[in-house]
Amino acid sequence: MSMRVIALMNEKGGSGKSTLAINIATALHRRGDQRVVLVDADPQGTARDWRAASPEGKELPPVVALDRPQMLASLPTLAADIAVIDTPAKAEAMAAAVVRIANVALVVIQPSGADVWASAATVKLIKSKLDVGGHIDAAFLVNRASSSTRLSKLIQGGEWNEYGFDQLDTMVGNRTAFAQALTDGVSVYDLADGQAKAEIDFVIQELEGAGWL
Repeated sequence: MSMRVIALMNEKGGSGKSTLAINIATALHRRGDQRVVLVDADPQGTARDWRAASPEGKELPPVVALDRPQMLASLPTLAADIAVIDTPAKAEAMAAAVVRIANVALVVIQPSGADVWASAATVKLIKSKLDVGGHIDAAFLVNRASSSTRLSKLIQGGEWNEYGFDQLDTMVGNRTAFAQALTDGVSVYDLADGQAKAEIDFVIQELEGAGWL
């Protein structure tokens, strides 16, 4: 089986791509039936810092730094069945390189106009690949949502989405467990917030249901 490449993307910083990449990769790794690698394509190195902070003996995926566009050419040589890529913000050359190799692009947006507007650059890259006959599955993934805010409800409703891409039904909540796990070098599967774990599980179930994983 060839490697499946899942990229978490958005040109805007601060949307939570690293947090989602870390927890999705950890969830897949803990299943134990496939080899999973977390690729840190961000020169800022958040995923690497997270892994360096991990306590001994935690069941976490390996992190590989491929933080320049030309380095991504070595991705197929990694001993993995699934690669989850954490991408940088404001790095069009890297984003274009990631889109070229990705099977799945999850465009991460927070419930804000700024995130929606910033996603247009990533959407353009994905559509460019499709326009020349390439294949990539793409969907929006709403992060840091709150059920109590009007903006979150509007984003969930999807009326803003004029890009022609799917939006995952699962919205990941604005939970302190995600920030805590990132700081402690662990995942939400190591903490007590059952809802945070369930949300990551639901994201993966949606990807599997669509035949993307």
